[in-house]
Amino acid sequence: MRINFFWNAWILEYRRLWYVSALVAFFLLIFLWYWRFAGASGVIDWIRLQEQKVIETPVHTFELGPFHLSIPADSYVILEYFQGSDVTPNTGASYIFLLGLVFGLTVLLTVVTTMQRYWYFGGMALFTILVVSLRMEVLGIFGVYNRLPDGVVLALFIAISFYFNRIRPDIPVSLRLLTFLTVNGTIGLIIASFSSVGYPFFHLSLTGYAAGMVISVLFIILVAHEIIAGFIFVVGQSKTHSLRHFLIIVTVYLTNVIIACMHELGYIQWKFLYIDLYLLLTFSSIIGIWGMRKREDKYAHIFTAAPMGVVAFLAMGAICFGTIGQLLGNANDPALKVIRDAIIFSHTGYGVIFLVYIFSNFVLLLARNLPVYKVLYNPTRMPYFTFRFAGMIAMLGFVFYSNWRDYIYHGLAGFYNTTGDLYTLLGNGLYAESFYEQGARQGFMNNRSNYAVATIKAAHLDFESAHKHYEFANDLRPTSFSLANEGNLFVWEGEIPRAIDAYRAGYSVLPSAVLQNNLGFAFTKSHQLDSAIRFLNAARENSLTKTTAETNFFALAALESVPLKTDSILDLFNVTAIPVMANALALSTLQGQDFKKPLEPLAAKKLDLYSATLLNNYVIKYATTVDTTFLAQAYAIASDSLNEDFSEALKSSIAFGFYHRGNISRALQILAELVYVTQDYKGKFNYIMGLWALDQGNPELASSYFTFADTYDYKESRLYNAIALSEAGQINAASQAWDSLVVHQQGQLQVIALQMKKILSMPASAAGSLDDGEKYQFCRYRIGLGDSSALNRLLNSFEDANYKAQALLDISKKYYDADLFYPAISYFNRITGLSLDDKGLYEDIRHFELLLLASRRDFTGLKRQMNNGITFDSNRSLQKELYTALLAEASNDTTLARKHYEVLATYNPYLEEAIIASADFFRIHDKNRLRAYSILAEAIQINSNSIKLLKAYVAEATRVGFDQYANDAGQRLAILKSALY
Repeated sequence: MRINFFWNAWILEYRRLWYVSALVAFFLLIFLWYWRFAGASGVIDWIRLQEQKVIETPVHTFELGPFHLSIPADSYVILEYFQGSDVTPNTGASYIFLLGLVFGLTVLLTVVTTMQRYWYFGGMALFTILVVSLRMEVLGIFGVYNRLPDGVVLALFIAISFYFNRIRPDIPVSLRLLTFLTVNGTIGLIIASFSSVGYPFFHLSLTGYAAGMVISVLFIILVAHEIIAGFIFVVGQSKTHSLRHFLIIVTVYLTNVIIACMHELGYIQWKFLYIDLYLLLTFSSIIGIWGMRKREDKYAHIFTAAPMGVVAFLAMGAICFGTIGQLLGNANDPALKVIRDAIIFSHTGYGVIFLVYIFSNFVLLLARNLPVYKVLYNPTRMPYFTFRFAGMIAMLGFVFYSNWRDYIYHGLAGFYNTTGDLYTLLGNGLYAESFYEQGARQGFMNNRSNYAVATIKAAHLDFESAHKHYEFANDLRPTSFSLANEGNLFVWEGEIPRAIDAYRAGYSVLPSAVLQNNLGFAFTKSHQLDSAIRFLNAARENSLTKTTAETNFFALAALESVPLKTDSILDLFNVTAIPVMANALALSTLQGQDFKKPLEPLAAKKLDLYSATLLNNYVIKYATTVDTTFLAQAYAIASDSLNEDFSEALKSSIAFGFYHRGNISRALQILAELVYVTQDYKGKFNYIMGLWALDQGNPELASSYFTFADTYDYKESRLYNAIALSEAGQINAASQAWDSLVVHQQGQLQVIALQMKKILSMPASAAGSLDDGEKYQFCRYRIGLGDSSALNRLLNSFEDANYKAQALLDISKKYYDADLFYPAISYFNRITGLSLDDKGLYEDIRHFELLLLASRRDFTGLKRQMNNGITFDSNRSLQKELYTALLAEASNDTTLARKHYEVLATYNPYLEEAIIASADFFRIHDKNRLRAYSILAEAIQINSNSIKLLKAYVAEATRVGFDQYANDAGQRLAILKSALY
């Protein structure tokens, strides 16, 4: 079989015209198929919506008497699901359609100039109607909003066409086409430069909608029978059984076409691979090129097939492909309903009638295996016109059976959708919504109009109306976007079970990875682990949803405390996406696992939710080990105005890093600033500062923080306030706090409150009957520095060496904090000889011994003990720096000493020995005579209850002449001392 490329026999001028027309038509055909496969993505994108959940993890734990306290920090996990975006008009597709329409009409106009007599005038009349239908008056060219632009354009084209048709008919058609294209280009430039409206070419694509639809339907009808004509050509190449082969092929073809027609009419919904209607049109159009050549004698009295008939065919095809491509690109399904039904009804009606036409005229020739295709349009019995007329009747039969008014309404709905798009582009949301609503009313349950209205209603929080329009959108022609969004509405309303039902219903209609992910997301929120994992694992197989599904998987594992090896799962997933790594970090922190994957948390300077979560979780994961350089860079990023949305949460986490680097002042400063500016987390930040104050040994300050946090009913603020009051020795206030807990708490907290109430209210004479644990509590909370006899009686009654040593260490620290050095040493020395098996207590004793040696300036003993296998964890790094500075100063290495004292002077006002030693050093070695005073003054602003700091401050204030300040501090010091006994 050899295809006849008949255009190769044309003269060069005609071939050029053919190639240009064919190239444009082919491009627009590709344009159609591109958007055929892209679906609604031309106007709707997938948006990833996130929910952030807090995973509270303990950064640091410490013991305070009988209590084990933990300081919590917030890691975050991201849950993510997909939402269809608002409608964004596909201007690119609309402009390509407009170019195709203009090119096609220009070619048709060129063909009209070759016609004779009344055919020319008839063609120009149709052209005039098409130009007027573009309504160029709406463009406001040069500010003119009347019919003048239409008149000028028409006059110009009519004059040129008349010149070509009547005055100079010898001008080549290629030059005519070039002339018309040049005129159109000039008009386009004028419109672009001098139109008074926004998006003038989109206006033209809107007004060109009707012309495109009419020409498309005419072209579809024109080629409706061409596939069967192609079968005639195929069987004509065979020398045997032509009739049998034709009957088999055409039967299979028409059976499938009829089934597709019944499916389009809604009569059958079989699980069946139906013929793609656009594929049907494509094949018909391509075969129709040769069909036009074969039918030359049918229109030879108007113009010749070489090239005018074929070129006119290509021009109409280009307009048709451009129109359908634009409708597909804008997901304008009511207009596409008209096109689809035109394709299937015409192919069914014309196909059946054309079969009758063939059998009426050529059945004997087929039976004799003669090449019928050569005489296909030279009938002997049933005229060609009869076939055309009968085919039209058959096609219209389907149309009228389907209620012909519906096609008018759908066509109008398509127009209203495009009008709504125009006003969307112009930023007039009220008009856009109005036109979309008209489209929804005209095109029954069409997706595009209802989707657009639903998204607008949802944005206005009118969820009831949004639900109604999503239901309409999903009833006949659902998309993944509308199905996902319908379920998302229930998520926003907090109705997770109904969201799951909606996602499942959508998935049964149109399975997609997006719905799998959203189902996994919804099951995660409803704590249905098995179902969540199943759907998330399925969503991982799709490139669009892979990262999101894996992000949700780690969020699920963290939220539900699923025991997983984080690094192993990351290796399995083979992923480095930021949200996945951020959630994996949170999981590893929660479960206390090492995290070995390389990360660059400081890479992003302008943060988004992903990078901010990664940075936050990294800081919390490594809060006890991260260095100060990293913290400074992270704080700079968090403070950048570009990252204002994430600043508060990040700074609070960075404060933990400063705290564990020993820079207590900086950590407290950050949280104090956040308390001042925040509207939502005052309770949280006061709660953390209260725990830090307890950890640093300032229960009075801690109580003030917890009292404030309790006004926000934040977590266990009331319990910790009771502990702080007990630690501060405020027995009456502590008793009332514990009473409140007895009344308002149940379970273990109530038991603890009753126990503490018992200890605080028990007379000293009855303490000897307590067990060792209770005796220890009595010693810690009831015996003051003036009760040495009662203390000694209880100490001698301990049976457990660990409790006795802990009690001795506590009282020694009390005397030390009161600046009563010799009693502190006396009680501390009584620990010697006790057999201890509590390693933590043993380490506390050794480190307190170092502090005593440093206070006595026993540098020999200090150095010896430091070299005696003692270790300094991250929480004691500042103590090590103090001892190093003291030893350097003692050996006259002032450079090294200054380096350390610069840090010690400001980092931790609760480490009184470091503040005082720094002040003493800078008093001697700094030219600024107020340096020592400033160090002490800043420290007592935070640690205002320190007897040792106040004594040093009084002395320094007196030295520099600030007598009033010294007097005020002295009065404060006297009050604190009187409260000790």
